[in-house]
Amino acid sequence: MVTGGSSGLGLQMAQVLAANGANVVSISRTPAPDNARHPNILNIIADVTITDDIARAFDEAERSFGLVTVVFNNAGIASIERALTTTHEQLRQIFEVNVEGAFFVAQEAARRMIAQKRGGSIINLSSILADAPIKGSSAYAMSKAAVTQMTRSLALEWAPYGIRVNAIAPGWFPTRLNETIMDGPAKGFFQGRNPMRRLGSPDDIDGTVLLLASDASSYVTGTVITIDGGHSLQG
Repeated sequence: MVTGGSSGLGLQMAQVLAANGANVVSISRTPAPDNARHPNILNIIADVTITDDIARAFDEAERSFGLVTVVFNNAGIASIERALTTTHEQLRQIFEVNVEGAFFVAQEAARRMIAQKRGGSIINLSSILADAPIKGSSAYAMSKAAVTQMTRSLALEWAPYGIRVNAIAPGWFPTRLNETIMDGPAKGFFQGRNPMRRLGSPDDIDGTVLLLASDASSYVTGTVITIDGGHSLQG
């Protein structure tokens, strides 16, 4: 299952998993584009902030493919807003999707795996901003720091059940989520500052996605894997 699977990194995750033989359930609030209509991909319209939607999505997934044993918590929102002008509503919305949504999707997945005595893998989407925020990102950076700590906490609690919980922390990948930044001069700045002198492209996450979804990472849990071309090394 990939949440936020209709665009950006979520769409890439769904496609690379399906291309490598997985049955994929893509969850999003908007219809998936035509190029996501792979025979192995089931597209479900659902909102991760609505408890009933989460349960319904898992029910539909089980009817089509059986128990969900791999979850990519990718759904997220962001806003560029200075701390002094961030509103209660902006902060609430970001945490509702990025933190609460991810937590309750993970919880639903774990409950079902434990009930069937099956292990699995839950992968959360964090960000390099969890450790090194930029101006105007306080709410988003706070939410991703929470996701990182949530990953460690869930990994510790669910390890006895054979459920691994890890996170991916991407650097600067041009997506719909950050287009307000990437459409301006910041794109050239981040690219020039990166040790590899480029921004991430969607397929740069493929190897990590396949690693964490498979038994190749069977002894990996509570870990955050950074995918940023060395950007975070710049301090």
